[in-house]
Amino acid sequence: MLSFAIEIYSLHINCGGKEVSINNTIKYKVDTERKGASQYHSDDNWAFSSTGNFLDGNRGPNDYIISNTSTLHNISAFDTELYKTARIAAISLTYYGLCLMNGNYSVRLHFAEIVFTQDNSFTSLGKRVYDVYVQIAFLKCGDLPVGRRYQLA
Repeated sequence: MLSFAIEIYSLHINCGGKEVSINNTIKYKVDTERKGASQYHSDDNWAFSSTGNFLDGNRGPNDYIISNTSTLHNISAFDTELYKTARIAAISLTYYGLCLMNGNYSVRLHFAEIVFTQDNSFTSLGKRVYDVYVQIAFLKCGDLPVGRRYQLA
């Protein structure tokens, strides 16, 4: 049996969305697996795990990927496809990059509020809190601290 190693130096995932190509240069992988509240799913060189049930009612497996209900601000026309859907979890949502080659990497995370609105209705009251962890050997001065709590206002 022959085995061929594939060297992987980048990873782009459209969390909760379909496969997307941005400017015909960056291909974001599809992430539309629908299994419900607590799950683990792996695909090629990445995986995700989610935990927790929402207590506000019965949710089916399709209710853990949501669609945009708000107006997007400061998003380029090329990137809008990345912000149409999102994967949600009640307690924890973790993505893993698997088998990436040794080397220096730039990590770019894209965040946009696609559910809570900027009006005066009940949908404007939400606020998100994120914990971001990146496994690395060391940090250079000026890098973002690992494990820092980010709060989007």
